[in-house]
Amino acid sequence: MYISYSPLRITFGGGGTDVEPFLSKYGGAVVNATIDRGVSVRYIEDGYQLELSSRDFVRSYIVNMHRPVSVTKMMADFLSDSGIRTGRVIMSGDAPPGSGLGSSSAAVSALMNLVNTVIGRNVDRETLAEESYRLERDHFHVLLGKQDPYAIAFGGFKYMEFDRDGMKKEDLGRYDDFANELERRILLVYTGKTRQSSEVLMEQVKASEMGDEETDRKLLEMKDVARKLRDSVVNNDMEEFAHQINRGWEIKKSLGSRITNDRIDRIIGMALSGGADAARLMGGGSQGFVLVMCRPENLNSLQKRLMRISNFVVRTSFDKSGTRMIR
Repeated sequence: MYISYSPLRITFGGGGTDVEPFLSKYGGAVVNATIDRGVSVRYIEDGYQLELSSRDFVRSYIVNMHRPVSVTKMMADFLSDSGIRTGRVIMSGDAPPGSGLGSSSAAVSALMNLVNTVIGRNVDRETLAEESYRLERDHFHVLLGKQDPYAIAFGGFKYMEFDRDGMKKEDLGRYDDFANELERRILLVYTGKTRQSSEVLMEQVKASEMGDEETDRKLLEMKDVARKLRDSVVNNDMEEFAHQINRGWEIKKSLGSRITNDRIDRIIGMALSGGADAARLMGGGSQGFVLVMCRPENLNSLQKRLMRISNFVVRTSFDKSGTRMIR
């Protein structure tokens, strides 16, 4: 048996600047962290015809509306083309695709890592990230940014910059005092639904493709948010870090008509009025998980408060290892 695992990720700021065509024009910057929840892909070679199963990924995966081919068929084609035509592939995840935690990219990265291991192909993390990005974009037809496959492949708490020439990253986890304190301040609150991330992102992409100066200006502000988040970590300034999360969310909301809704606004409002220092929706917008940041002394009471509006309010820790084989 082979088991490949990829962690999910949370983004503190800069999301959207890693999406084309803005990325090639101006370069993107994000601050993110992988967390202690993820997606696993198991492969058991039993000699029989290939069987694919999943608790939620296959059932929930959003496929390109213009090519109504099941994700099961696309996965089977990829595995077959890679030389895996027999055995069982079983996928399971801690969050469904469309939740804003990069679960689709985590699944694809884990699948790519599994295939490489089974066929005896060794690649470095950057190659794994780039190949996973291309597989998700070109084979599964998902509109996505660069940060997810790269954040997930490398793991950890980091600042990342992207441009047409590649990626640069800085390990923010080396600032132990800040990183450890930040972990103690995080809650994730589920809105109760997922969304079609490609459709939400499309509004931003079309505006940028048409040369909309206002959209590009806002994305440049988002890039500045990421840089200031990075600086606040280096300066051990938790108050400024929280401020930049909130600033980034205000910019994000203005990038599309479906970024937020009444339920998201209610969750964020309840969090901030209940003692949170920062709150923002993860991912492209519309549904998924809300990231809440508060002081440790307020965490317990705030978690209980938010459970009045959501059935899933959880604490989390950072994952430092990224995509890996665990068996």
